[in-house]
Amino acid sequence: MTGTRDALTLMRQASVLTVKDFPAPVVDHAALAACGPELANADVDALEALSVEVLGVEDPVRHHSRRWCLAEITRWLSRFPGATWQQRWLASGIQDAAKAFSEASNARRYRLVKGVAVLICCGVLHPDADWLVRHKFVDLYPLYQSCREPERFVLLAKLLRDQGADDRIVGMAMRHLVMMLVSVAKTIDEIAAEDLIAHHWRLKARFNKMPITPLEALWRVMHDQHMIEGPARLRAAVQFRQLTVEELVDRHGLVHRPMRDLLVEYFRHRVPGTDYSTLSNQVYWLGELFWGDLERHQPGITSLSLPPEVADAWKRRIATRPDGTVRQERYALLNAVRAFYADINHWAYEDPARWAVWAAPCPVTKGDLAARRKHQGEVKARMHARTRTLAPALPHLTAVARARRDHARTLLATARTTEPGTAFAVDGRSYLRVACKTKQARQVLVQASPVGDARPFDAVAEERESFWAWAAIEVLRLSGLRIEEMMELTHLSIRRYTQPGGEIVPLLQIAPSKIDAERVFPITPELAHVLAQVVTRVRGANGVIPSCSRYDIHERVYGPPLPHLFQRTLGSGHQVFSPETVRNWISRTLERSPVYDTDGTLISFTPHDFRRLFATDVVNTGLPIHIAAAILGHTNLDTTRSYAAIYPEETLRTYQAYIHSRRQDRPGEEYREPTSEEWADFERHFTLRKVAYGNCDRPYGSPCAHEHACVRCPMLRAEPSRLPLMRELEENLDARITEARGRQWLGEVAGLEQTLIALRAKTAHVERLLGEGVSDAPAPMS
Repeated sequence: MTGTRDALTLMRQASVLTVKDFPAPVVDHAALAACGPELANADVDALEALSVEVLGVEDPVRHHSRRWCLAEITRWLSRFPGATWQQRWLASGIQDAAKAFSEASNARRYRLVKGVAVLICCGVLHPDADWLVRHKFVDLYPLYQSCREPERFVLLAKLLRDQGADDRIVGMAMRHLVMMLVSVAKTIDEIAAEDLIAHHWRLKARFNKMPITPLEALWRVMHDQHMIEGPARLRAAVQFRQLTVEELVDRHGLVHRPMRDLLVEYFRHRVPGTDYSTLSNQVYWLGELFWGDLERHQPGITSLSLPPEVADAWKRRIATRPDGTVRQERYALLNAVRAFYADINHWAYEDPARWAVWAAPCPVTKGDLAARRKHQGEVKARMHARTRTLAPALPHLTAVARARRDHARTLLATARTTEPGTAFAVDGRSYLRVACKTKQARQVLVQASPVGDARPFDAVAEERESFWAWAAIEVLRLSGLRIEEMMELTHLSIRRYTQPGGEIVPLLQIAPSKIDAERVFPITPELAHVLAQVVTRVRGANGVIPSCSRYDIHERVYGPPLPHLFQRTLGSGHQVFSPETVRNWISRTLERSPVYDTDGTLISFTPHDFRRLFATDVVNTGLPIHIAAAILGHTNLDTTRSYAAIYPEETLRTYQAYIHSRRQDRPGEEYREPTSEEWADFERHFTLRKVAYGNCDRPYGSPCAHEHACVRCPMLRAEPSRLPLMRELEENLDARITEARGRQWLGEVAGLEQTLIALRAKTAHVERLLGEGVSDAPAPMS
């Protein structure tokens, strides 16, 4: 696991796409310079007449001001060579300057900027989009929209609002559209998808993390109106796409062309049975770490038949990374090279004309892989040690996430009813309501008090993040899902199954993911409660969860639009959260109350840690391992054992004794997939385990080991509705303990006290469930 993740990281580093990978369309500066050639030597009167034709007649004061600004800008441009105003503009070098007209006074600079705006609207000047992005021409954009294709701008603005965009998004979208029209001298109908993509990367280079919401909204409208071609979303157009086999191989810059062609043809044969993530990983290993490394250290190498000293030197090099640390995926790399040679030699037997010339002895021997089992044992030991460390910290993390959610919810509700500049308190903490900078802002700004160095933060964003952090942690720990599977959960994943007795059992259907096989398992009341809150939050005003596409970062493709549960509103559309966002949620939640190991090391959680903790819990509490494997989606029971073995000796000894006791009647039964009949029998087993205080969750087919002393049994799952009965029992136990002490029945006292301790623990658990709104019945989710 660690080796594969490390290899993927290195692979991504080797193929990082930047702005230069998406060059802007070439702008024909010669054609732009020819704009208005009849005005090359025109005086202010001719330009003024053109401005009146384009901009219309204004009152005398404005007309005089426009003439003054035109005279100022033409005087300034006349200092530079060129046959047209556009040529003189380019010759001035102003587009490379950090600030426009920096040498002029404020008043003169104002006139120059106004003059530029008039010439732009008249089609005489066409500054680069980069220059327009760097400088704020507040008056240019509404002026341009009012005089150049005003009907089309009005129509696009209406379509944007119909799509759900607010005035801020509409204004920014129109501004960016004007920038594109001016810089390339096109009409709205002539704008192509390449222009929007280039403008996106221009903004990305300028502002790094600038949101693409306005351009995204503009793209969707223009795409729906068939004005541009391409995918339905701008994000899909600019997202990293799947590379072809040739592109995957060529990014490693192999010198020997025949070897490059061999790798291309080899991986073409592997494509049908390989997913993209695995394919790109294999190309990186063979192209970069194998042959690329040989070319760097053995210039001129042309054959796969490696001398022993060359092969040994290569194996020593790939054992460590350039920084000197051990390469965790070294055995996976050796296996890939060994498989490559085996495939070539096998194909050489089937098609000698094509492959025989490359047949050669494999430099990776069985002895090189002999230590792999030891390496796997070390990885397994590290994984077990991490699970043992995280298990005691899990209740603390869930409590912190729940407390953060409740505090943020109360904080937002209180802040909304508090006037700016007023102090208020929530849960014993003091805050100050802060006024927003603009009337259009939708933030609810608050600041911790006393102020000190604390910066104002948005209570809306904090409440949103705290809810999703809590929901993600709860879903991961209660279901054991992979992070990708959780992101793929949709409203369609929640199903209901009515048992023969009439009881409704909520089920969770997991879409095919890592193993390309779906699975279904029952939802616990706690998980149903969390999913119900998620469904309520993402529902639209019409009661329906909006559909949106999810981008698979591994396969680099977009899925079909579905009602995903883990989604957010983005501008006028919706977007599924990314796995990296979930990791940040967990990290920021734990930062609220850090947990340290016994050696002082800060404890951190990853999404996959919850999967191991879930497997550990269900197996160690008695669930048969083949049932646990089916729930987790494991095709190999050894994988489930490696997840669940917190205490290997005890777990293996108990499990082997269990298998041995049943082997005479059912040899090998635990090593197969459960049938549908077994699943049904397994579900019916729990319907027959109703007891006075809730449900008995002892393993299927096992007798009661505590002689029906349910209160003290760890298999009892107490239900919230039984709380009055549990309190009545607690009073009865107190009275019996008092009586036993009076009669000196010390043995009876010890037994009753143990029962009372167990009862109070279950009562506290039930009270916490009631505080969260969890009931006995499944929560409504449809």
